[in-house]
Amino acid sequence: MRLRFSKVLCAALLSGVAVPSFACTVPPLVAIPAKDQIADKATQIGAEVSAYFEAMKTYAACIQQELTAVGDAQPAIKALLVQRNNVAVAEAQAVQKVYNEHMAAAAPAPAAPAEGGGRRRNR
Repeated sequence: MRLRFSKVLCAALLSGVAVPSFACTVPPLVAIPAKDQIADKATQIGAEVSAYFEAMKTYAACIQQELTAVGDAQPAIKALLVQRNNVAVAEAQAVQKVYNEHMAAAAPAPAAPAEGGGRRRNR
């Protein structure tokens, strides 16, 4: 009985080594304020969004490493990793869209050129 327990324990430990650790950590979402609250925080928000995208790149690279480690040997785990990658890409695209919309709305409209501002030559 003791020998059988040792074999089961060893098998469990070895199978745990073959499974990826899922050590990749999803970065927290960046808080992008409402369009009318961005003006005085634009620089700070830009830095936070940049940090988010850098963390997301690191996360995606981690997922790619785990996909390579898994290979084709474990299709269920590979499918899960692909799904995690796709969700991360969709999230990053959504953050980019919101950021672009809010920053464009917060930017002051360019001043219209004054009429007759240029000099004309009479010929």
